[in-house]
Amino acid sequence: MYAIAAIGLFTMIFSSMMIASPAAWSRGILTFAKKPYFHIAEIVSRLILGGVLFFFADSTLYPLFIKIVGGVFVFAGVFLIFAGEKRHREFAARAATFQKLFRPAGIAGVLFGVFIVYIAVS
Repeated sequence: MYAIAAIGLFTMIFSSMMIASPAAWSRGILTFAKKPYFHIAEIVSRLILGGVLFFFADSTLYPLFIKIVGGVFVFAGVFLIFAGEKRHREFAARAATFQKLFRPAGIAGVLFGVFIVYIAVS
């Protein structure tokens, strides 16, 4: 339950950064995408987050929902494996151009993070 609450808190922190400075968020995407470990870090982080969500889902208020979210993370990790590093870097470069969407996405992310923390500790 605390692991899922931590994921919710991190979601709120990262989402707040998107709200505060979409341009900095965009630069951060581009900078991270140039790192040699970018592709592997993205895959591993998604698989770990998905696994944590799956493992602790039953301790939340809505276990099926958390398992679905975990499944989305695992699917994304597996998808990135098959997409390959080159396509992943190209996608990140394109995603960084959508700065106008970062604030609304950040607001949705903060709300989602609050919801995740709530259902994890209730």
